[in-house]
Amino acid sequence: MITEKGTLIVGVEYEGKLHKDFILRPQLVSDSVDAVEDERARRNESYLGLCVVGRQLEKLGDIPKEKITPELLMGMYEVDLAVISDASRRLQKKQRSFRGENTTTEKDRSGASKAGL
Repeated sequence: MITEKGTLIVGVEYEGKLHKDFILRPQLVSDSVDAVEDERARRNESYLGLCVVGRQLEKLGDIPKEKITPELLMGMYEVDLAVISDASRRLQKKQRSFRGENTTTEKDRSGASKAGL
């Protein structure tokens, strides 16, 4: 599976230590489906996003995978969430490249832009 590695600017505190290095995997349908099982995620789109990111993070420093929860991630600084968002965009680009797709938009692939739509 394709992954994206990165380093947070500030880091996430866990057991008195800041954890910065991460590995992010692509988002799967099951990540979204599992996330909406959480009542809070159904009511709050931002929390839903943290649920999904928590599932995508394969590694965050030395934090055990099962401890990478939305509650833990809520203690993250916005600048670090932006780093993970950038990594997610790079990962999506890698996936398209890996599959041999070009990086044009869906509109371009459909031919709609050529038709003047």
